[in-house]
Amino acid sequence: MPSPNPQLRQGSVVAVQIRPSRGDPKVRPVVVISASDDIAPDRPVVGVAVTTTFPHPAPEGMIELPWFPRGHPATGLARRSAAVCNWLVEFTPEDVLSVRGGVPESILLKILANVRRLEDEKAPDAPQ
Repeated sequence: MPSPNPQLRQGSVVAVQIRPSRGDPKVRPVVVISASDDIAPDRPVVGVAVTTTFPHPAPEGMIELPWFPRGHPATGLARRSAAVCNWLVEFTPEDVLSVRGGVPESILLKILANVRRLEDEKAPDAPQ
């Protein structure tokens, strides 16, 4: 089934309202990591949250994203930003407030590799 929004695909930078466990909901950018073929109106989409609050250089598990003060032509980001690879966000296609752009493939591959590595580190050891 095709995506309900053709711009919504793996690597898209989208604005989504996130409901944190504490505090008020906040609209923030998210990089979609779900496979494009898995995006459908009746399925959750998974992404990694994007933050503008992080040290320089970005710590392990954060991938800096292209930005420009007036909005980067690819990502749409207008502030120094990083994808937080251990901050997974689940949402539906209808939760997307806007599609800002997309990350370059080389950066998407780094994000996906970091997410996999972090998930592997969290997983219990397999029985021997």
